[in-house]
Amino acid sequence: MRVLGWMTSAVGVIGVVACNGLAPLLWLLRSNLRGRAGDLLAVPTAGLEAAGMLTESVASWLEDARLRVEGIKAKADELARAPDVDPAAATDLATAIDGFITGPYATLRTVYSGLRERTQAAGDLLGGVAKAVPVLAIGGGIAERLQAIDARMREIDASITMIGGLGPAGLAEPGVAASVAERAVAAEEHVRVIGELLAEVEAWLDASRDQVAEADRRTGRYLTVGAVVGTALALFVAWLNVLLFQQGRRWSRR
Repeated sequence: MRVLGWMTSAVGVIGVVACNGLAPLLWLLRSNLRGRAGDLLAVPTAGLEAAGMLTESVASWLEDARLRVEGIKAKADELARAPDVDPAAATDLATAIDGFITGPYATLRTVYSGLRERTQAAGDLLGGVAKAVPVLAIGGGIAERLQAIDARMREIDASITMIGGLGPAGLAEPGVAASVAERAVAAEEHVRVIGELLAEVEAWLDASRDQVAEADRRTGRYLTVGAVVGTALALFVAWLNVLLFQQGRRWSRR
């Protein structure tokens, strides 16, 4: 009986030591996983923030482009209503068109390309992170919005291609100014829709940032709960091993 008591006591001591060592290891593991999850989520967060800043720039240049299109339409209407060919008005319209193409629209195109690239990259990153972090759930649909903006941009490009090379002489031809005015009206509609879609992209970026932040907090909570539960179980098992050790001591005295 004494041998059994010694063996039981030894098992109890080993169990107590193991359980007491397991508890801090659980918290160390929790800290390590928390850091890794934070690093993982930091990548798409940075991309979302960068894209968010670009939306403001795109919105600013879009508004500038809208005002320029309004100006082109006004000049085209004036030229179309003129009873006789007005070379000065045709030159003024050609200058306005060229200024729009090489100025705000060219910049809008460049800035939007950057926004599109960053937004698409952020969406792809979030899709990959969602597979690694199941608690991350980001609403989709950003690709469709970007494609809709692309389609509107292509429509404006087509109009620019048609009227960009006319020059004063071409614009002075009968009916051309009226056609330019009609295309300006269509361009205004495209710009308006692009503005609405841009607002949706910005809302998606904001919502995605909020969801990533919430996923980060949720991951921390889950890991903390897991560490607390694991520690409680380890302490409970340690207490059982204390009882086992005490029983072994009693047996060893017989």
